[in-house]
Amino acid sequence: MEHRTKLNAPQDLSDFVTFRLNRLQATLNSQAQHILKLCSDIGQSEWRVLILAVDRGESTMAKIVRDGRMDKAQVSRAVKSLIQKRYMLSRVDPDDQRQSILTPTETGQALHAEIMPRMKERQHNLLAGLSDDEIERFYAVLDQLEMSARARDF
Repeated sequence: MEHRTKLNAPQDLSDFVTFRLNRLQATLNSQAQHILKLCSDIGQSEWRVLILAVDRGESTMAKIVRDGRMDKAQVSRAVKSLIQKRYMLSRVDPDDQRQSILTPTETGQALHAEIMPRMKERQHNLLAGLSDDEIERFYAVLDQLEMSARARDF
């Protein structure tokens, strides 16, 4: 059982799941950035914020930070950029003056509609070499890792 050896006594950096996931994330980020450069004037942080805003119709920065598990400062910069580019509107929340309600504009929704088919094609290509059973298992493993990552006591 080779995986148990990696679990109990990792021999090198590539045996650490966190290293492998980080490396994969960096590669995927580079790929996504390439796609975004080809068809838009926004970066990945802006894209993630726009996806969440379009999906919800309207949101707050706090909800985007929570739901996207993104850094608050990163979301703030992305929101500011999306507003400047007229992809998003911001208005004061009447129930909580300290918060703003963020809404994608028609232009932001159109940009989302333009980019999303490319991202869906990317998703298809990423998973094309896997069987349906492997994809199901992969997602189950991701869910388990995400749950395990919440643990603080080892």
